[in-house]
Amino acid sequence: MSTRDQLVEAAADLLQRRGYTGTGMAEVLTESGTTKGSLYFHFPGGKEELAGVALRHRGSTMAAFISHLLDSSPDSGTAVAAFAAALAARLVESDYERGCALATATLDAATESPVIRASCADGYDSWLSLLAAKLEADGWAPDEAADEAVLTLSALEGALVLARAQQDPAPLHSVGRMLARRLTPAR
Repeated sequence: MSTRDQLVEAAADLLQRRGYTGTGMAEVLTESGTTKGSLYFHFPGGKEELAGVALRHRGSTMAAFISHLLDSSPDSGTAVAAFAAALAARLVESDYERGCALATATLDAATESPVIRASCADGYDSWLSLLAAKLEADGWAPDEAADEAVLTLSALEGALVLARAQQDPAPLHSVGRMLARRLTPAR
C-alpha cells in the first residue's frame, strides 16, 4: 500500500470511530506508520483535505459493496436485508466502535466544513442513486424510487446509530426485515 493510501485508510478508520473533531493528526500518523512530512506532502491542506479524501474513499468503497449486493440480489428487498445484516455484523465485529464514517463525520463537522459536507453528500448521493436504480428496475416509478431510496437509507442509518448506542444489532435486523417486506415486489 502506498504512503498516501496508508494515510487515507488510517484517517478513514479514525473518522469512522471518532468523527472529525476526535481524529487528531498525531493519531493518523501513528495508525498509518507514516511521517508528518509524508502527510503534508500528500495532503498540503492538512487534516481537512485528508479527511475529505478519506470520506470519499469510504463512500466509494461502500458504494461498491452496495452495488455488489444490488447486482447479486433478485430484488431490492433482498439486497437491503443483506445490507442491514452486513452492517449489523460489521458493527458487532468492531465491538460497536465502527458505525458509518459518513454519518459520524456529517454529524460532527459538516456544518463547519464545506469539504467534509461535500464529501459526505457525494457518498450518500451515490448510494441513493444505486438504490433508486435498483428500485426502478424492480418496477417503481422514478420519483417513487428516489423517495423510497431516501426512506430506506435514512432508516438504515438511523438503525445503525441506534444499534451503536444500544450496543445491540437488533435495530438493524428489525429495520432490515421491515424494509425487505416493503421493497420486495409481489411475485
